[in-house]
Amino acid sequence: MFNTNYPEAAASAFYLGAFRRLEDFHHSDTVNYAEYDIALFMTYPKDLEALKNAKQKNHGLLTGIVDPRSSIVERYMQYTDFMIVDSIEMRDFFFKYGKPIFCYYEYPDITPQRKNHSNKEKTVIGYHGNKVHLIAMYPAITSALEQLGEKYNIEFWAMYNMEQLGIWNIGVPNNIRVRHIQWSMEAYKNELSRVDIGLVPACMPVRKSTLKRSVVSRFFNDNSNDYIIKFKMPSNPGRIIVFSKLHVPVVADFLPSNLQFIKDGETGFLAKSTAGWYMAIERLILSAELRRELSDNMTKTCDKYFNFGGQNIRFTRFLEDLLAGNRISGPQIVENRHLREDLKFNNAFLYEMYNKLKRKAL
Repeated sequence: MFNTNYPEAAASAFYLGAFRRLEDFHHSDTVNYAEYDIALFMTYPKDLEALKNAKQKNHGLLTGIVDPRSSIVERYMQYTDFMIVDSIEMRDFFFKYGKPIFCYYEYPDITPQRKNHSNKEKTVIGYHGNKVHLIAMYPAITSALEQLGEKYNIEFWAMYNMEQLGIWNIGVPNNIRVRHIQWSMEAYKNELSRVDIGLVPACMPVRKSTLKRSVVSRFFNDNSNDYIIKFKMPSNPGRIIVFSKLHVPVVADFLPSNLQFIKDGETGFLAKSTAGWYMAIERLILSAELRRELSDNMTKTCDKYFNFGGQNIRFTRFLEDLLAGNRISGPQIVENRHLREDLKFNNAFLYEMYNKLKRKAL
């Protein structure tokens, strides 16, 4: 049983489209929990309350949280038997609760499109996802697009939920045409399929204070050319799968999940710096053959490893193991902190310098 109070929300719709292919699958039954072995609930507050009520009514029911995101889920762990996440980042974050976890890559159930890549006067660069990642394109990706706009005829199409989140107006490239597209299931086929290159930004800004070198960081060989990467726990690598189904090549951030999908130069490009984004996008602008090659390879990769059929086979085995008692909850894992070790770590340079001088003295 799969239940949610928000079936129109993107994540709910994506998971429903994937799970409905399972055998003996049901949804939207909030009464007859005694008739089911397993019940799945989205992570919205009302859904978590429904999970709690279902577990209290039927203690033998195996309950799972789908797409857990916020700290609110901690209050419902005692009623939860397992979790379903959509990335290795999310899996790593929720391992601490000691629950069995299955990584299921969710994305819209859209019909694959075969795209005819060809050399043309104008190149359309596209994005789909959360508005926050559009804002976080500034300054690195925004700068790359603006400089590309000085040399090539390009447009940027951004598909996101404008009705709910408002218009993107922070960090928008200045000298190229930007088209805002309201997210909908139909817009994938009608709009996003028409773009030539897909961007999948995901890394979030790092505070300037984090970049400042300190005594601690200097001890650990901190250098001005070190990369500092910050990303949201719910990273949603399914955005890459969408582009693969539309046969659109992608350039993506140095995100852990993206490294599972993209072999740089073969199934897409990875970038972090302004120059990195510029060079990757330019290569795709200049070569229709490269766009075709990379999108072909990515489509084959996603069809092989991340299609709903294969994921449902693995998911079914996971659920069968749960029912058989072969997957049990482990201990909750915490990060041990000790005052003495914290002081030594935070003053590592001075501590080690003292020990070095002490050894020389002996």
